[in-house]
Amino acid sequence: MTLSVSLVVARPPIPPITTREDLIDTLFLAAEIEHSIMCQYLYAAFSVDRTSAALSPGHAELARTFVIETLKIARQEMAHLSMVTNLLIAVGAAPDFDRPNMPIQRGYYSIDLRFALLPFGDAFLELAAELETPFEDPVRAGPQPYYPSVAAIYDRIAAGVILLGSPGASTAPTLFVGAADPQISNADFGAGPNQVWYDVTLLPVTDLTSALAAITLIRVQGEGATTDDPSSHYSIVCRMRELWDALPDDARRAMVRPVPANPLAKQRGDVDPNATCVVLSDPRAVALANVANRTYELLLLLLARLYGRNDATPEDRDMYRKYAFFPLMTIVIRPVAEIIDDLPAGDGRHCAACTFELDGPIRTFPDRIAFQIQLAERLGHLADEYARVAAMPEVSERLAFVAQNVAYVRDRIQAYIAGQP
Repeated sequence: MTLSVSLVVARPPIPPITTREDLIDTLFLAAEIEHSIMCQYLYAAFSVDRTSAALSPGHAELARTFVIETLKIARQEMAHLSMVTNLLIAVGAAPDFDRPNMPIQRGYYSIDLRFALLPFGDAFLELAAELETPFEDPVRAGPQPYYPSVAAIYDRIAAGVILLGSPGASTAPTLFVGAADPQISNADFGAGPNQVWYDVTLLPVTDLTSALAAITLIRVQGEGATTDDPSSHYSIVCRMRELWDALPDDARRAMVRPVPANPLAKQRGDVDPNATCVVLSDPRAVALANVANRTYELLLLLLARLYGRNDATPEDRDMYRKYAFFPLMTIVIRPVAEIIDDLPAGDGRHCAACTFELDGPIRTFPDRIAFQIQLAERLGHLADEYARVAAMPEVSERLAFVAQNVAYVRDRIQAYIAGQP
């Protein structure tokens, strides 16, 4: 007879932040969580079919509202990632745009929450409400082996920043050692310091006051200044849930494309082994998902180059933003997310979807010339691959225009490089 013994090892409580190293580690954690949450909202938004012929005019307008509100939260989660990165740069660390592929095993980030790619609907709205739930009583909660909420992570970061950066602390004079290094803020888009730009405000971090302002903005946008703040993510999710619950079943079915939960372009060793995933098998869907993931990776490489001290000139940074980053988001990623939904997943039940997979860490490039050469090369490879997939049977004609858009971006980068000393 074989005896099975289960050993449960209790985790020690998460201690307060007392060193710069602790602060940086927690900011890395916050960056990966914000990155993951952003992808969750994007996936849900892309799953809504606001043009379905089966929807009444009123229901089509409601579907449009769901897309607008979900993308608004996604943009603000992207801004949260940007402000966490500003905090990292300010305290002397590098940016962190890495994360595991989803679904992420529950408890991976020492937080008892799920991170998964779910289509819009009951499961997604439940997950979103969990992520945005207000954390109202940090004192009563006390030190725990897990963070009780995302907001609790920012409470710990704020307490650490105050401890290390307040007047009289030995670390205060040098805590914001990277404050003069490049960050991304409203000024990069021609917006005022506190102006809301496409639902986004990006605050730079240079000292204790601005660090706490950035942390507060992240918290207020997520859970709200008060429990009934109508502009918070939590309130927006609750309103969407009420509207969704009031819909008849036929409208719900028509409003959401049959995308799978947790799609993957290939088997992954870093996803939650307990979660059910759908691995795409239609050759067209696999090919398009892979090239979309390479585009997504290139966006992250551009972000990594925009932050922190390196040899990029102001003109380089302007080029990265105007020529590459924003065009890739608006004229590549968004249309591809719509085009791939027209392809079958290959399992006989679902359509395909963007999978937001990363094949490895997002590295930084120390040399501007080497980066720009590789940027142009990668754009060329992407253009060729989009054109190859566009030539496959029954692939939307729109993808050929996406290939042309990527080639146009490549040509602009090459012209910029040619004009540089």
